[in-house]
Amino acid sequence: MSHHSRVVLGNNRVPRCRRRELPQQANNVCALAAGRVADAEENFVDETPATPSLHESGTVEHEQTPAECHAEPLELLPTPNHARARLSSSSAIPVQQARRELSFTALSDSGNDPETGLLRHYCYALAPWIDVGDPSRAFGLEFLILGRRVRPLLAAILALAAGQRSLVVPRHAADDLAMSLKFRDEAESGLPLQTTTIQRVGNVFFMLHDFFSSRPSQWKTLVTGHINAPGGLGCLAASDGGLNEPSFWVTLRIDLAASIISSEPPHMLMPPPVSTSQSAPIKQVYQHILLLLAHTLTFIFGGPTTYLEGLGQVDTVPALNPVSQWSYLWTECRRWYQNRPLQVQPVLDVRAAHADEIDPQNASSFPILVYTTPLALVANAVYHVASFLLLTRKPRFVKTLTGPKCLSSSIWHAQSIAGIATSNDTVEQWDPILIAALLLIAKDMTHHLQQSAVLNRLRRITELTGINLDYEIESLQSQWRMSRYEEPIA
Repeated sequence: MSHHSRVVLGNNRVPRCRRRELPQQANNVCALAAGRVADAEENFVDETPATPSLHESGTVEHEQTPAECHAEPLELLPTPNHARARLSSSSAIPVQQARRELSFTALSDSGNDPETGLLRHYCYALAPWIDVGDPSRAFGLEFLILGRRVRPLLAAILALAAGQRSLVVPRHAADDLAMSLKFRDEAESGLPLQTTTIQRVGNVFFMLHDFFSSRPSQWKTLVTGHINAPGGLGCLAASDGGLNEPSFWVTLRIDLAASIISSEPPHMLMPPPVSTSQSAPIKQVYQHILLLLAHTLTFIFGGPTTYLEGLGQVDTVPALNPVSQWSYLWTECRRWYQNRPLQVQPVLDVRAAHADEIDPQNASSFPILVYTTPLALVANAVYHVASFLLLTRKPRFVKTLTGPKCLSSSIWHAQSIAGIATSNDTVEQWDPILIAALLLIAKDMTHHLQQSAVLNRLRRITELTGINLDYEIESLQSQWRMSRYEEPIA
């Protein structure tokens, strides 16, 4: 962001309200799948208009998969109560929600069977994070059941679970790290003997294994290596279907996050974005905005623009010039936001204009944005970062944008990203793209209270996911110190 667009901060405060009880659903299917496998073997101040009024949101109904319909109840891995998110109906909902405490230590208590403990950790602490945009839960269900028949794939899952648990449960770190290396060796030895599809699924688990132990500044090198490897993840396509489809979307999420951090175009081959209607499945709504971000990054950072070649056939873009490309992407992002189904809209959206009525203790003045599902939260974060990037690079020849003024403000989108990050506290919300977006907008924060709120969120990310952000935190603090020195003396 240029110097002249640096945010001016104020003393707005955000108010306290009664927390609305959000639905909590136990992931019994993950417990079932794990049992079967084991049995087998914060800163800106809002100076723009408030968000356009939204209808109240409903909750997403879950459709049972065939595997769930025919599943028989097993009692090998009962769902631990402490592994679920709990929200007290009598507590207030401040900008920072009451923390959902996941007892990772308890999840690892599995008697004399370390594999069962690792599978439980995978089901409750990892699979929901991986499957955040996939209601069918391919990683939390299908791949676990597939592991019953394919031991090398199960070993790859166990290696990921042990490696990530070593980062969030220090008491077991040494043992978990040793098990992670053992299972990784087993998987790497056995997967070459499997089909190409299973090999690629295994490679996704290898990439995730490496992802959690790397810093954001290393993500680009990491994902590039896995994508460009012979027969690697670069061969995946969104249209492949089957087991390749969920593998593609997980790889794309990390690729896009790495692109935001490194300011380089993504590597994955992407289909053109296709507009969705309000009646479209939630999964398609999420994937649509993900593709819009992908093409935005490709356009901004100089990647190939062949994805726009077919647009002339429907008269969407008259010519392949930069202004037309920018206008197309901006229009599609805005259309996605305005046409979001109720399940993707926030159940609580409080901006600074009404902050004093909700939570006077919110010194950072970030907006309060709460969603019914992690999918909705991440989808909106993706929209805001795509719009933020487009607005900070708007062509000079683009005329004044129509519609609500707030949607055309890069500050408003930055505030929204910060509000999403600070208003919620779940493992699933910390998608790589949200982490990258928070690091991106944090660079231009100038108020020390908002800087402190963001630093608290970054430390919370490490606590919940194990991703080391020490380097990024030090870099931000250094930039903020330099910014204070550069400010003119009145």
